Amino acid sequence: MKKGLLILTAALTFGSMAAAQTTATSSAPQVPALTDVPAGHWAKDAIDKLVSRGIILGYPDGTFRGTQNLTRYEAAVIIARLLDQMRSGEVAVDGLDQEVLTALQNAVQELAADLAALGVRVTDLEENMVSKEDFARLEERVNALGAVEGDPTALQGITDQLAALNTSVDELTANYDTLRADVDDNASNIAALNDLTVLLNQDILDLQDRVSAVEAAQSDFVLRADFDNLTNRVAGIDTRVTNLEKAPKFSVSGGFSGTFGRLNLVQGTVGFDVDRLTANTPQSASNGGFRDGDVTTVDTGKDYNTGSLTFGVKASQLGTIGGVVTVNDAYLNFGVGNFWDINAGDVYVTLDSAGVSGTLAGQKFSADYSAYSSNFKFQDYLFNNSDDNETRRGIVFNLAAASLPGAPDLTVVLGNTNSPYMTNGLDSANYYGVRMAYKPAAGTFGVSAAIVEGNRTGFGTDFNVKFGVLNLKGEGVLSFPNTGRLATLGQFPNIQTDADAAGYLEARADLGIVKFGANARAINPAFAPSDSAFTVGLPQDNTPANAGMSDTPYLAVNGVNTLPYVPNQIGFGAALGTTVGPVALGAYGDTRTDWWGNGRITGFGVKAGAQISALQLVAFYNNLTINGVAADGANSAYTGSSQYIGATGVGMGISAVPFTMTSSFGAQVSHSGTAANALVKNLNLTLGDVYFTVSKTNRFYVYGDYSATLGGFTVAPMFHYSILTNTDTTAYAQNQNTVKYGIKLASPELTSVPFSPSMYLNVANRITNADTAFGVQPSGTKTELLGQVGISLNNVVVPGASVKLGYAYYQGFGVNSSNGGIAPVMIGSANNAFNAASPYLYGSNATGNDSAKMDGVYTQIGWNGLTANYGVFRYYDLNAPAANGAPTSVAQGFKVGYTFKF
Repeated sequence: MKKGLLILTAALTFGSMAAAQTTATSSAPQVPALTDVPAGHWAKDAIDKLVSRGIILGYPDGTFRGTQNLTRYEAAVIIARLLDQMRSGEVAVDGLDQEVLTALQNAVQELAADLAALGVRVTDLEENMVSKEDFARLEERVNALGAVEGDPTALQGITDQLAALNTSVDELTANYDTLRADVDDNASNIAALNDLTVLLNQDILDLQDRVSAVEAAQSDFVLRADFDNLTNRVAGIDTRVTNLEKAPKFSVSGGFSGTFGRLNLVQGTVGFDVDRLTANTPQSASNGGFRDGDVTTVDTGKDYNTGSLTFGVKASQLGTIGGVVTVNDAYLNFGVGNFWDINAGDVYVTLDSAGVSGTLAGQKFSADYSAYSSNFKFQDYLFNNSDDNETRRGIVFNLAAASLPGAPDLTVVLGNTNSPYMTNGLDSANYYGVRMAYKPAAGTFGVSAAIVEGNRTGFGTDFNVKFGVLNLKGEGVLSFPNTGRLATLGQFPNIQTDADAAGYLEARADLGIVKFGANARAINPAFAPSDSAFTVGLPQDNTPANAGMSDTPYLAVNGVNTLPYVPNQIGFGAALGTTVGPVALGAYGDTRTDWWGNGRITGFGVKAGAQISALQLVAFYNNLTINGVAADGANSAYTGSSQYIGATGVGMGISAVPFTMTSSFGAQVSHSGTAANALVKNLNLTLGDVYFTVSKTNRFYVYGDYSATLGGFTVAPMFHYSILTNTDTTAYAQNQNTVKYGIKLASPELTSVPFSPSMYLNVANRITNADTAFGVQPSGTKTELLGQVGISLNNVVVPGASVKLGYAYYQGFGVNSSNGGIAPVMIGSANNAFNAASPYLYGSNATGNDSAKMDGVYTQIGWNGLTANYGVFRYYDLNAPAANGAPTSVAQGFKVGYTFKF
């Protein structure tokens, strides 16, 4: 095959394509020098172009060998590289013009002509060629002649002629094979060029279509000047949009909420609790239903007249003031007061809250004002006021003070409060405080100062740092009454005689397979509020005011504060816990006295067992002494300890020993269904046996709960069984056993049924008997039974409208009494109806014969934030039943509520 022809054709094609490219390369690649292509050769430019594009590379010795024939393999590589670059877009195929296509077609035709010439040569060779069979016959005749005696000289001549002829035949055969290979090579290349021609023809047709489309749309084209004018207008609009995006933005929000109604006795005089009937249902207090959600209070005779109207304005991107202060965001929230009761005076507008945030000299800051709930927390035992009980009006200012030494986070608070926990019997008092929190690489360190006029001044430090596996956390507070020398200019208090102190230190280490913890604490009783009711004018020790000037820790449910360690104690403790493979170990020790060193209480305990995922089986032992004398330490139901040291707990969340701070031993199996490694998700199960060595009381217990969704229905069963046996008849807890079980069922919305109804059914029952008796006995059995059933209809009459109807029944026999200050049966002790760990529903472990039942039917209509409730509830005193089985008291109520936000 003629190498020059193929190379020239490819170069022509490639050069035309490259010329059509619209994007030039940043730099031309270096063209390798081919040593045997002389300067001025007619094909040099074409060869250089193909070399520069990588279509041909030359031989390894740097030569081109332009006079050498091209093999099929070499031709295939050249064409393949060219086609690859066309497919990859390196070469724009649509750039080929008719001239290039003509050149390609001429190249194809020239190759075809070469092929035809080769075919003629092959035909001539074939016609003049002696076949091997003819040569064999001729050789056989020569041999035959050689066998006959004749002229040796003539015979030798014939032999030489035959040898020469044989050589010629071999040469012709070789030439034939070479020519056949060339024919095959040319045929393959011609086929490839034909395919390329078809591809290029199609591109030409596409290009012609595009040209036709452009010509047809030419009338719609705009002049360059018009285009430039439009571009300038777009740029102007873009600038205006950018300026608008950077401009201040304002938004308005607000809402209205109000309730009106009353739950009143229409028969009888005995008030009672209603929440136990509606709790755990779609008509509960948290869902806009009746009362307050608290089963420990009387609900009848209460009004629902409340209302609020609020609106606010929020702004962002406000800009820079004086080049120092940049305000990013700001807000104002207002409330409208007395918009309903005309006899209470005029309608008025109040500023409920306001705030601003941004940067101050490049440092982030925020300032927030609240008219009723200014929330802040400095430390656990100083200025711990982060609740929304509407007793503080003030400002909280925060600044990331990067310009101060150590770059602390600065917090400043100031305001006025009427919280009895802060004012020391005053109607109200001003408060001030400042805190700086430093953040070194190891953690945080803070210093605080706080004052409430007329009550206290306090100073404190706190830290939470980590060094490798060791974490240290603690704080210290000194609080001084604002009397005597502290109130006298130039005099300083005596820390030993004037200060009340609180402090603790915790050290924790996590080594992976084992965790350690230790603590030391000393909390003055002045940091606890008095149990006495607040009365203005009484001495400080008889008011809720406390040395920490805090109210949040003492507002927890059931009066349990949330401090790490309760006031009036000095003590220390340690704990460890480990899970090494299937082995579970834990231990704790703790000792404390009151602030004055009296009443030493010491406890320790251990556990050991096995653990597989969230399933644990352990044996445990605990020992408790009070002033050196062994003590049970159990609560009245023998479900835990009565010794509470604080939210941290004696095990520090590490040891997990059952029944800590008691004198007991036993074994327990437990599974947590909420753990990430739960064997059965949502299955919580506990089974154990504990013996209290001092009171000689044994308690066996097993309880659990589970929840699942089956076919869209939610099923949540629970159960509890426990039995107390006691050989000491003087003990508070007599021999008794309790069975408790229940289930909560809820259906999905049945969308295929009119009004898409959903239903629920809740049932819980508790039976407590003396000794080991099982089931309801003729006498002595204490029971609680709760049943709730209801239906909700959706999209009734109008979209979004709902109608809910429910009925509930509760009865309790021998539940509790007023002995020891425990409330009678018309109100409960706690809501444990579906708490599997508790053996009770609403009652307690108190002895007595109070028995009653109550039921009620209630409905709620709701639509777009509007709820309307109506209900009738009945109370029956079973100890003193009314004549003819009539209810002791009947309550009837309605409640309308509306919430709207914008």
